[in-house]
Amino acid sequence: MSDSYQEQQQLSDSQQQELHNLQQSSFSQLSHSKQSQETAVVLKKIDSLTQNMHDMYLDQIPKRTNQINKLGRNIMVETNMLKLIFAQNFQTNIIHYDVIITPDKPKFLLRTVFEEFRKKQCPKRYPAFDGKKNAYSAKILPFGDKSKEEEINIFDVNTGKERNFKIYLNKVACLDLSWLTNLKCNLIDSERNQKCIQALDIILRHGPAYQYTVVGRSLFQPPEPGRIVSLSNGLDLWVGVFQSVVIGAKPYLNIDVAHKGFPKSQSVIDLMKELCNVQDLTPKNIEHNLVNINKFLKGLKIQYELPGQPTTKRIYRVNKLVESARENKFRLEDQTLYSVEKYFLQIKKYTIKYPNLPCLWVGSRKNSIYLPAELCTIIAGQVINKDMNKIQTSKMIRETATNTQKRKEKIMNGFAKMNLNQQPTLMNEFHFSVNAEFEKVPARVLKAPKLQYKEKEVTVSKGTWKADKFFSPCVLPKNSWTILNLDKFVHTHDLYNLHDKLLHGGKFLNMEIEEAQTPFTNLTIQTNINNIIEYFKGKKKQNILLVVVILPNLENAYSIVKQISELQIDEGIVTQCIKNQTLKKLSDSTIGNILLKINSKLNGINHIITPTNRPNCLHKPCMIIGADVTHPSPDAVNIPSIAAVAASHDPNAFKYNVEIRLQSPREEIIQDLEEIMIIQLKYFYTTTRQKPQKIIFYRDGVSEGELTKIMHKELSAIKKAIARLEKSDELKIPITFLVVQKRHHVRFFPTDVKNSDDKNFNVQAGTIVDTEITHPTHIYFYLVSHTSIQGTARPTKYRCICNENQMPENEIEELTYYLCHMFARCTRSVSYPAPTYYAHLAAFRARALIHNIPLNIDNLQEEQRKKMTLRINKSSPMFFV
Repeated sequence: MSDSYQEQQQLSDSQQQELHNLQQSSFSQLSHSKQSQETAVVLKKIDSLTQNMHDMYLDQIPKRTNQINKLGRNIMVETNMLKLIFAQNFQTNIIHYDVIITPDKPKFLLRTVFEEFRKKQCPKRYPAFDGKKNAYSAKILPFGDKSKEEEINIFDVNTGKERNFKIYLNKVACLDLSWLTNLKCNLIDSERNQKCIQALDIILRHGPAYQYTVVGRSLFQPPEPGRIVSLSNGLDLWVGVFQSVVIGAKPYLNIDVAHKGFPKSQSVIDLMKELCNVQDLTPKNIEHNLVNINKFLKGLKIQYELPGQPTTKRIYRVNKLVESARENKFRLEDQTLYSVEKYFLQIKKYTIKYPNLPCLWVGSRKNSIYLPAELCTIIAGQVINKDMNKIQTSKMIRETATNTQKRKEKIMNGFAKMNLNQQPTLMNEFHFSVNAEFEKVPARVLKAPKLQYKEKEVTVSKGTWKADKFFSPCVLPKNSWTILNLDKFVHTHDLYNLHDKLLHGGKFLNMEIEEAQTPFTNLTIQTNINNIIEYFKGKKKQNILLVVVILPNLENAYSIVKQISELQIDEGIVTQCIKNQTLKKLSDSTIGNILLKINSKLNGINHIITPTNRPNCLHKPCMIIGADVTHPSPDAVNIPSIAAVAASHDPNAFKYNVEIRLQSPREEIIQDLEEIMIIQLKYFYTTTRQKPQKIIFYRDGVSEGELTKIMHKELSAIKKAIARLEKSDELKIPITFLVVQKRHHVRFFPTDVKNSDDKNFNVQAGTIVDTEITHPTHIYFYLVSHTSIQGTARPTKYRCICNENQMPENEIEELTYYLCHMFARCTRSVSYPAPTYYAHLAAFRARALIHNIPLNIDNLQEEQRKKMTLRINKSSPMFFV
């Protein structure tokens, strides 16, 4: 058969004979592409939906049944939703205007231009403006459908000069907001009313936007002097307010505290000192840190000014650092050759203090404008879209993780500071206001599952439990595993200490771990990785099942080990990486966590949901799937996105197989899902000898605006895969498809101390809200499935967009909560279901596998064939854990 060789590449020797016996079944008769062991490349290709198709898919979203006997203990919680209050004279007929401003830059002056226009053309009216192209008014403005063009002069404080603008408004649409005062469920999702919600957002943001820096749906103000928090490496922490209109049982304004790093206003010289971590800056320092400095400066606005000469003030965007003022030479129009140093001395009458330091290349890339760094200052309040480094992220978390009472206080202070209910746009133009109190909503606390270990049931308490003897332990015979040390600062006795503790801990957990192969090997990763490649090849020939690797404190050490062990060794070899600092604190807890991973990677089962406690859907063969797409950082260039799909293949929903695909940068739809599902369905059949009777799919990372696109592309791809395997459109496996969303700003706050288990006064693990602030008719809920270690717990939002299994809401909610207890790497419930966590881990692993690997985005298929063929043995499907 055309596909048998490819499938046998995926399976262990013991499974190959089994596959041969099963080849006549419907799940093994279909040929699939030679991508099974390769991370397939998918080029960007998205079909746009027509309005009719969009509406059709919205109509297909399943409706809730409004079960009366809902699971869990009933409680009340507060949520950071503020009710919108519409006065009797609320203006429901609003006009949408197109705002045409010439020139349309700089962006920060456009609101001022609009306000000056308002004062001239309609001084008694207060329309809302989004700062770009759109304005909204209650009823028609005095000038009618189109205004005359006004000339507006604005003083630009950055340049010290006056700027001239032209502006006019042109009516483009009428919007009817009357449905907001009499909510009807079938109206909420229509495109017309989504535009109304967008208009409300702009109306509510209009007034504060004149005093704040707007970043998406958040508004920020500079920190007060004396209260500035540095995130290090050129960034300061700004605290702001997030706001967004949400339609639930009634219209709400979701208000939350927001945090973002903004570039510190300082001289470029001081910035470079900070990035180089030195007091006295030298060209050598800059050379060693050039990549990071250029990455920070690229695209930033700087102000150039000669000391004591305010008329020389100019604003430029930085391209990058170039040669020093002394070395950087150019010719004037008369062909006289000057260095930048000589030019400033003779023409500008300024002596450069640091002639050996690089200059800044600024302005248009067509021009050669080179400025001494000492004359350039970073402008305050710039919005940047770049990833923070680990130190900055750590400081951000430390500063922003607050208990629920503190967070509520910060939210209410931020709301009060905006003075929304004093804004003339709300009060005088549209006539509505915002209730200043958090909404109280009904919630329930679900019971945690009972977990089965080898010899006893374990009870979950406050989101955690103590591991017992593994339900199905892995076996590591004598000399079948070893330790590789890549850190020269780690001593041999540390390795034997780790060895002994793994043996002792394994016995407690019922793992059959015998003595490792010795002596342990010491290599260095800095000098020559060929030694490491040869080491792994040798261990594979010796049938070593596991190599525990001690990593040095180097950024790329993890990636190198995984690339060698999973890409370069025939059939791969399972590794467990441990950081050098972990060896210094090998507590029983740490050893236990390492063994949780090792047992899972080597086909063991740590624990299962007690059979008597199992959700109904798991009583029959059921495939549970998690899927995620991760994207490169916003400032990354030529780095692909990664799609990962993890699918269960055992009755206990503990073991998962992953498929990974590279996609065009920032492509959200999983382009190759049909082929992925064929591979996963075949794998399920081969390992269980059964076809799944149900598929439950958890899709992470999808925004509200992409739901219908996901239905059109991904849900259809799953159905096509099933139809191809069954060779029939009639024989179907029913699908329940849930979208998992973590990027939102809804938070819950207990109203009673009895409904909290932690020092931060969070709601208890298992707290669920599925009414009032959720969609009135869809299966839609928020679940806090974990106990928060620090800060305020973020609930995960779930939206069901397909329910062919006709699962009741109780069962969907219970299964979702139970799956949060099935994550192999820890003994505590996690914040979203294990399969989506595994998809995220698999995508993270793929990111490590392409780290520092040059990839030609325009020819990814050939690049991948050469560099990215996954060779890790498929007999260890959970190698990524």
